[in-house]
Amino acid sequence: MLTSLLFAAALQATAPTQDLPAQPARTGQSPSATQAMPGTQPVPADRPMASPEQSAGPPPAAQAAQPTPRPDPAKLPVETQFARYDADGDGMLDKGEYGSWLAALRTAKEADFKAESPEGRGWIDGSFASADANRDQKVSREELVRFLTPKAG
Repeated sequence: MLTSLLFAAALQATAPTQDLPAQPARTGQSPSATQAMPGTQPVPADRPMASPEQSAGPPPAAQAAQPTPRPDPAKLPVETQFARYDADGDGMLDKGEYGSWLAALRTAKEADFKAESPEGRGWIDGSFASADANRDQKVSREELVRFLTPKAG
């Protein structure tokens, strides 16, 4: 307890003195042109006050409130998983590679999904045809991102 009191006293003794704004002499008297209201700083007469248009930008709290740009959600699975399913490393997914990726995604949500079933094959084939925009029987990264990105409207 004594140590904290001595520390506080030392801080007060070494702290720079603050010039407090001048106070009106009597209650009800308005401050003169050279005095500032309590809690404010006087503005020198030779320097005009800044207008809102002259401010350097939003206050720090407003900057902190700005949302952080988020990456495109469709690119995340493509960037993280594309190479895993591109078995031959050619930068494209053929129908078999695409089917493996799609089956892995669906079985993660539906454990009983069977990619070999007629329903599973039909679903994978239809999805592959939709994703393969240029009809070259391969799906590029760009095609996959476009396929996974919802259309506006």
